[in-house]
Amino acid sequence: MPDQSSSLSKITRPYLFRNGAMIHDLPEKDSKIINESAKPKLLKRGEVLFKQGTVPRSVVWLISGKAKIFQETPGGQRQTVYIYSDGDLIGYRQLIAGEVHPVSAILLEDSTIMLIPAGTFKGLIDTSPKFARNVLSALARDFTVWMNRMTVFTKFPVKRRLILALLILHEQYRISGSPPGVITITRTELSEYVGASLETVVRVLNTLKTKDLVQINGRRILIKDIEEMVMMMEGEEV
Repeated sequence: MPDQSSSLSKITRPYLFRNGAMIHDLPEKDSKIINESAKPKLLKRGEVLFKQGTVPRSVVWLISGKAKIFQETPGGQRQTVYIYSDGDLIGYRQLIAGEVHPVSAILLEDSTIMLIPAGTFKGLIDTSPKFARNVLSALARDFTVWMNRMTVFTKFPVKRRLILALLILHEQYRISGSPPGVITITRTELSEYVGASLETVVRVLNTLKTKDLVQINGRRILIKDIEEMVMMMEGEEV
């Protein structure tokens, strides 16, 4: 029988980009070009990285922290498309394609980022075969993740989507070194991520709390029984 960590990884892996791998294991000269192109800087929760409809000028390397990308309707309704964590790169697809950002990006917590200039990023694609292969691999994986997320978050009922979202976030926070099982996110941010009304998400969270699966304290959500949550996702019904 698979252990808890392998079962959790099996469930969450199809929904995580992990595209930061594209700048790992590069030749020393390529890494030097990236590191000399910009310096890391610390930004506060709530700071905007870029806005929907703007032209990409750089690629955001989220060295540590959390950020979300979201689309906003003319009426002001938001849908969170993805939540990034340590090591991820944000906005590189639009830069490569020469398109405007279809989403906005904002920090969910105090984070350290580096803005890799467009010229540096594109230049490495042209001059570094290793980097070009890494980018191609990341693009292919990102596409698969988008398809997986689209299928799940349009067909699953809200309770199942919420449990999956909590497990995905748990894995991201765990990798970031947060206290085991602890997720820091507002109810509104969570409802925008799940794609459900705030009232529905709060109701389902309270159901999970009543079953002693989660503990809630302000923005902090502690998953108390990962094994049971994983089993619920692996079952036919939730």
